[in-house]
Amino acid sequence: MAYVYLIKYKVNYTFETKYKAFCTFVEASNFHKNYKNHLLENAFITHYEILVLEVDMNCTNPEKH
Repeated sequence: MAYVYLIKYKVNYTFETKYKAFCTFVEASNFHKNYKNHLLENAFITHYEILVLEVDMNCTNPEKH
């Protein structure tokens, strides 16, 4: 099993919810701390959640889809 860390976040310049996936928790956390929008000077994250998704990379789960 592998894990994917999905950061779900909102920013101050739009009402959209944005998502970005990372391989490690540290990368997801650093994205939140170091967020910058190079097109907007005063852009920042107003709310975020880090979701952990368990992924079966070898497809060993016996359930049929």
